[in-house]
Amino acid sequence: MRIPAALAALSLLVPSALPASPAVAADAVTADRVTPEHRAALQCAAVFAIVASEQANGAPAALAFPPLAVRGKRYFVEVSTRVVAEAGLTREQVRDLIVADVGTLQKGASADPADAALATQMGACLPLLDKTVPPLRAPDLLQCTAILSLAFEEIHGREGMTPAAQDMKTLASVLTAREREALIAAGRSGDQADQAIAEAHDAMLKEAFDEGGGVEKYDIAHCYDLAKPDQKSHY
Repeated sequence: MRIPAALAALSLLVPSALPASPAVAADAVTADRVTPEHRAALQCAAVFAIVASEQANGAPAALAFPPLAVRGKRYFVEVSTRVVAEAGLTREQVRDLIVADVGTLQKGASADPADAALATQMGACLPLLDKTVPPLRAPDLLQCTAILSLAFEEIHGREGMTPAAQDMKTLASVLTAREREALIAAGRSGDQADQAIAEAHDAMLKEAFDEGGGVEKYDIAHCYDLAKPDQKSHY
């Protein structure tokens, strides 16, 4: 399997900007300021970068691990922020440490997640991922209806009715119709079903501004699965 370049792999996890940190002279950074716990956390970020890259490429072995596109990025931010604050490194120095770890992992052996060494490291790192960034919640149909409706509103407000906005509107409409049908089948009137959907929308909008992760704590990919067309129907 193709081995991604260190920077390319890391870019899957690095957000557009890390939290700002004060400049620190290189000679002021000593090895004892980076604790073994820091090193272990940063090395796991390197492992996640490689596996996230392979997941983006559709590698079956990588896809056997939990999705890292969202949680891996949040892990990178939280761990990097902690090391910046506790060890006095700049964000660039933290990034360089992780890039070096990615390069080390790629030397000699394949970076294929099926490689025994990398798989072993993933096994050791996953508990740290779960501790730092709890697993994503699987939203139900009603929550997905609200999530995709909010996504459409955000895209439409930013870009207008672009193809991406239209696609999101279609997905949100599909889920809204399915949830409405499910609520009516469960004994709600049409008005009650509409009210429940509106209340879910408002609750999700409020949750989007919570400090506990907001909408990002949900497995939004599950919503796309719920929006897939039925085997015997089209939309």
